[in-house]
Amino acid sequence: MSTDTSHDDFEPPPEARKTVLFCPDCGHESPVTGDWKTVTAGDERLLVCVDCGCVVDRRSRRQHETVKAV
Repeated sequence: MSTDTSHDDFEPPPEARKTVLFCPDCGHESPVTGDWKTVTAGDERLLVCVDCGCVVDRRSRRQHETVKAV
């Protein structure tokens, strides 16, 4: 037996909401490719809030480079 899970009235969320990061400390928001300061620490790439200095995203550079290559 299979169940049909499709919905004709489904609307995905706006694309902008998927790509916006929010600083948990001060509330600053900007797209992932926006005004965040990019810092490399060892094998990690950090996105740092330009307003308060909080790290809002931390990724392995190796993983990030692999994802870009695919």
